[in-house]
Amino acid sequence: MKTDNQHGIHRWSGGDVIVVQDVFNDTLWAARPVVVVEDVDDRLVLWCPKGTVRKVPVTPPSRPEAGTRGERLARSLAHGDWLFTDSAWDVSTLWLLREDDWHAVWLSFLESGEQWGWYINFQEPYRRTAHGIQTMDLALDMIVEPDRSSWRWKDEDEFELFIDRGLIRPEVAARVRQEAEMILGQAERDAYPFNSEWPRWSPDPCWPVPELPARWKLV
Repeated sequence: MKTDNQHGIHRWSGGDVIVVQDVFNDTLWAARPVVVVEDVDDRLVLWCPKGTVRKVPVTPPSRPEAGTRGERLARSLAHGDWLFTDSAWDVSTLWLLREDDWHAVWLSFLESGEQWGWYINFQEPYRRTAHGIQTMDLALDMIVEPDRSSWRWKDEDEFELFIDRGLIRPEVAARVRQEAEMILGQAERDAYPFNSEWPRWSPDPCWPVPELPARWKLV
């Protein structure tokens, strides 16, 4: 880690491993290790290679399993009783984040290195911690084709379910919809990140698959 003397921000160096935590009502919801690619100005770029093991929430044995993923997640958030299990990430993904944005842009890559579309993950603006960043996934996602000729929603049903259950406040839902309109405008104008060199980026071959440190639960 290094200090940005101009802004007094502790920044990470390329190759550093940090923890991305999803936090709901001050309680850890999920955690994954990632490799820092770039941390400059208002831009943070992270790398999550295929095979990275993360911690994800599961229903405790004291409750019956819900029939759908959305219902399972909604009940766990409402009860606040989830447990953690290991889950291996299945596709190498580059994350592009900017301060104050309500989303992260994910660039996924096939085994050949070819880009596999633009995935917009709507989430709370990230907050820096001593060992990584904290945010919270907001269920809704958007997929934009590599050539930006078309796009589609993903998990819109879960987004609406979380709103109905009071797990996502109406003003937050409105902010997410506003963010989506902004992103589509960027795609149409060929603005950042759609006009960037990131689709042609490749990771340092010396970087290992990151692992969660012992402090991954610390919020």
